[in-house]
Amino acid sequence: MQIIQLEVIMKIQSLAWVSFSKNLSTYFTLNFIRNGFEIAILISNFIFLSLLELKIFIYIGMISAVIGLYFILKSTKQVWFWSGFFIGMFWFYWISFSLFYYGFWYLIPLGIVGISTIYAFLFLVSGYFSNLILRSIMLMALGYFYPFDFNWFNLELIFVDTIFKPQIWTLGAVLVAIICYIKFGLKAGFPILIILLFLNLNSKTSPNLLPFNVELVHTNVPQSKKWERSLRSKFIDENLLLIDKAIEKNASLIVFPESAFPLFLDHQPELLDILKQKSNNIAIVAGALGYENNMSYNAAYVLQNGNVQRLDKVVLVPFGEEIPLPEFFKNLINNIFFEGKKDFERATSVSDYEILGVKIRSAICYEASRDELYENSPKFMIAITNNGWFVPSTEPKLQEKLLKYYSFKHKTTIYHSVNGSKSEIITP
Repeated sequence: MQIIQLEVIMKIQSLAWVSFSKNLSTYFTLNFIRNGFEIAILISNFIFLSLLELKIFIYIGMISAVIGLYFILKSTKQVWFWSGFFIGMFWFYWISFSLFYYGFWYLIPLGIVGISTIYAFLFLVSGYFSNLILRSIMLMALGYFYPFDFNWFNLELIFVDTIFKPQIWTLGAVLVAIICYIKFGLKAGFPILIILLFLNLNSKTSPNLLPFNVELVHTNVPQSKKWERSLRSKFIDENLLLIDKAIEKNASLIVFPESAFPLFLDHQPELLDILKQKSNNIAIVAGALGYENNMSYNAAYVLQNGNVQRLDKVVLVPFGEEIPLPEFFKNLINNIFFEGKKDFERATSVSDYEILGVKIRSAICYEASRDELYENSPKFMIAITNNGWFVPSTEPKLQEKLLKYYSFKHKTTIYHSVNGSKSEIITP
């Protein structure tokens, strides 16, 4: 009897494996892969075309993305899987570039495939049901689901820098028009698209700028050299010279990028004294590390009138500054990739400071693209960034679009000082 039961169980397992294998093999047909690749190109084009810095290519990128949305809504779940795979690759291939600086350059292809696979399954879930309305809702929801607390995928970005509002209602309007076109043809879809987009036109207002002169520093220090001890004095001297030049230009504030001073600034009393002295002539915001109670912090230092504040980062970079996994896996990854170092510690809340009586929100790199940092919709934000980890790539352009998106969403003017890509003032 037991032998018969065992044979039945083995037969069921064998049939299950055959069924699974057949089902899995349907995803790996050339046609599905090609269609997914083409759709991913259409939806991702707006990022790459924006590198050309011409307005016409911004609109070509937007139209391309809308066409891509049309094709993906009509596609099978297998095509959704591959569309997600290649979208993950085209949007975020640069994430694994940071492995180069830890000596694991040979894992970069594996990192790219891993990230792409995560988005492949997210898209598979979104396109699993054939109902067009449900698929559209899932597409919009993807911008509010953060795998490993990473929130840089958002289809609302396709409307950034266009005459349309970069918001969920604009994306929803486009998806509604596409559904109407699929169901009822061009005569229904096109007028609905025009009407709904017209309702989402973005009327630009006069920029709200700080009422004093600001010197936004832009540097191009390679990540491979930033933390070399032999170059530390050189970087410090260059920064001090930039402060002196800003004073000569009668600037009231100078802003340096993240980690502009590649050291624990709160443990460098001589350098701090020099900066405090200079802050009597100009306010200074600069990125550096902080160390307190055996914890490391990524911080912005604000110096003015001989005083100093250290404002620590609130939202840490997943797998860069913290490992968003249970303790066992966190320790394992830190031991393998980061020489056993602990995660950075985070601040408990967002930080504001005042320069010449104006309240400013502090933001460091990744956190400037998170809603948490825009609590109470501050009028002004100073964001400092080090993009040296990821250049050359499309990461700076995607980050720029994200900051423009959040600037519009919260009506916040962002002063963005960057190492590795351009510094700029972003207005709503």
